[in-house]
Amino acid sequence: MKNNILEYKRYIAQLDFDLEDGIIIGKVTNTKDIISFHASNLPDIKQAFKDIIDTYLKACEEEGIKPSKSYSGKFNLRITPDLHRELSIEAAQEGVSLNDLTEQLLKSSLSNKHNLDDNRKTYNRSS
Repeated sequence: MKNNILEYKRYIAQLDFDLEDGIIIGKVTNTKDIISFHASNLPDIKQAFKDIIDTYLKACEEEGIKPSKSYSGKFNLRITPDLHRELSIEAAQEGVSLNDLTEQLLKSSLSNKHNLDDNRKTYNRSS
């Protein structure tokens, strides 16, 4: 994961820096609700993130409302008709659904990306 990303209870926050005020600002990115927090150092921003998520979930429970879901597992993807046809043919040849093939390809692509990122980090350390 990127160095400016935190994850807690399936919520993800992106961190930015406010150099003028000398603080770290966090914003939860995978919810419809607006959730933000800040702190002056790394240990405190990590704790502030956990605290704000716990507070958010408790407030939702007390108010009797469902917390905004982090991810549903569904998303729409627009691709060219030719690619759609190609993927459908590949799925049929593999004996899997188009959805399963797409999921496999996405997982494989992410895995390859993470491996490349890890290799770059290792190379940079040894240089």
